[in-house]
Amino acid sequence: MDTYAKSIRNILLILLIILIFAVLKELSRLMLPLVLASLLTILNLPVVMFLERKKIPKILITLLVAVTTLGLLFLVFTLISGTVEQLIQDKDFLAAQFYRKINTSIEWLAATVPGFNVDLLWVEIDKIISPKNVASLLGTVFGTLGNVGSSSVLFLVYYLILLSGATRYHGYIEYVAGSDKDGKTRQIWALTQESISAYMGIKTLISIITGLTAGLICWAFGLQFALFWGFMGFLLNYIPSIGSIVATALPVFMAVIQFNGVGPILALGILLGVTQFLIGSVIDPMIMGNRLRLNTVTVIFGLLFWGYIWGVPGMLLSVPLMVMIRLLLERSEDLSIIARLMGNPGKPGKPGKGKTPLFVRLVSPKNLKNGSKSQSGS
Repeated sequence: MDTYAKSIRNILLILLIILIFAVLKELSRLMLPLVLASLLTILNLPVVMFLERKKIPKILITLLVAVTTLGLLFLVFTLISGTVEQLIQDKDFLAAQFYRKINTSIEWLAATVPGFNVDLLWVEIDKIISPKNVASLLGTVFGTLGNVGSSSVLFLVYYLILLSGATRYHGYIEYVAGSDKDGKTRQIWALTQESISAYMGIKTLISIITGLTAGLICWAFGLQFALFWGFMGFLLNYIPSIGSIVATALPVFMAVIQFNGVGPILALGILLGVTQFLIGSVIDPMIMGNRLRLNTVTVIFGLLFWGYIWGVPGMLLSVPLMVMIRLLLERSEDLSIIARLMGNPGKPGKPGKGKTPLFVRLVSPKNLKNGSKSQSGS
């Protein structure tokens, strides 16, 4: 009977998950601002808890954190939105310039290589990078970025509500746990929350470093819209592998349009590529370790799945969302095997060798238990 009841429960759980994802897709205009507000609240949760331990009134904490974060977001949005509007207005000119540069390169190739079939190559190129197609692609990409602010009012409402009750979820968890006398359920939720907060904080810090480095490189080369390319480097750093490729290709595409010589284009592309490689393949694993590294299949599935549900914003949020899902699954005895299937075992090595990654030290059981005790005490 217990086995039968467990099977029924698992089937109902699967149906519930399918229903939740269907609702997420159908109500994307309402749910996407909520998810963004939730991620921002999780990111600010350690700051809120620190201020609460200093006995600062909750209303002042909410106002202080909300004004600070929303002020920074408004500043970034103001700077980026102007660039996006200009790019949308100039998309036809940029596409024509890019097409002209390709035409010049092909003419040089035809004059250099004997017997080169220019006409056949042009037929294939016109199918891919004709001015009309490039302008349409640019309009779609930049238009998507420009529409991010269309749900800003809804995002603001969600964020203020979540931030005002950010630390009160402990009472709700205690209410849901009911007869959980040993406090196991509360402890699991506290550990999960702190793991997610630590991940979001460290990943955002790495993304900021990536964006600043990319922006400074573009500025040093005199590339137009250097601030925007730095912002794209920050944003796309949340997408592993594919994000770094796109974050490098976009400014190089602009360099092809702006610069006449091949040297500056190659130098810019190499510097951006090396920077993305060092941050993504050296610094990121050094800090995060294998604790939260998703395997390739999970990353690709996350990109396709969340891209299908929420489009480009879903692809940008796919890895943080998949990491959070994995953290939640790890805390469940029945579903922990799915979390292991999503993960990456890493390279085998001798225990005690090498330095423990920063994230692992932050979310070690000792630190997390101490953190959960301080929260319950507040």
